[in-house]
Amino acid sequence: MSTPAATPSRRRPPARPFPLRTGVAEVRTVTTLTPRMVRIAFHTPSLADFPVEQPGEIVTLIWPHDGADVILPADGWRFPPGGEQQHARNYTVRRHDPAAALLEVDFVTHGDHGVAARWAAAARPGDRLGYAGPRFHWHHEHADGAAWTLLVADETGLPALAAIAESLPAFQRAIALVEVADASERQPLHSSCRLDVHWVHRDGAGPGESLALADAVRAVALPDGGGRVWGAGESGVMRAVRDHLRDERGIAREQMSVLGYWKHDTTKDWIDE
Repeated sequence: MSTPAATPSRRRPPARPFPLRTGVAEVRTVTTLTPRMVRIAFHTPSLADFPVEQPGEIVTLIWPHDGADVILPADGWRFPPGGEQQHARNYTVRRHDPAAALLEVDFVTHGDHGVAARWAAAARPGDRLGYAGPRFHWHHEHADGAAWTLLVADETGLPALAAIAESLPAFQRAIALVEVADASERQPLHSSCRLDVHWVHRDGAGPGESLALADAVRAVALPDGGGRVWGAGESGVMRAVRDHLRDERGIAREQMSVLGYWKHDTTKDWIDE
């Protein structure tokens, strides 16, 4: 187990209002990535200048009520009074292509039987939905001088993890620990940096029903020097990851961005002590 050296400095990104853009986009393509994940590319001309600045930014997707027209928020996150309830959920911008005015988003289609998962499993070119955003959860310069980066995620955080890994500089050392259902859910992860990828298979356990990912973090050897951590997944698991890295590895809280993307029914509310 390494002992962190001098803590790298962290610069917070400048605040941005949310949402910067809203609109309605059409499905252009649907690509199966694994048995449980699809990549959907959305198109509308206004996506050409969608202000994506950092890897893994978040876009809020909006589904209309019972097939009606999409109602978009205005003046911040305010919907017109008297309209039907919209279903909204946050997703990672996996890739933005300004020249083609395309936005790609990866969806988990199994294990979540809600509106978004059902829609993604049946999505076809021409389907429409609303969008609002973006906002970032990662910032390139948030830890200047970091000698290494640790990335931790389950399926819900995997698209952001992949986008962040692709953005890391060649001189960086990075370790990725990714929990998926089984070997069929593995995806190629690309990076110009030295990236060590460790896959954690649930092999029959349900999402959020074990601490296998947190155990993998406890077992991994971290490089020497000061580092930074990004993680996203089930809230209880991410809390265990954060607490271990802070309390047993001595990683300062300001060097970590560990996010609860979703919560299992048995997980208690996240209390940040």
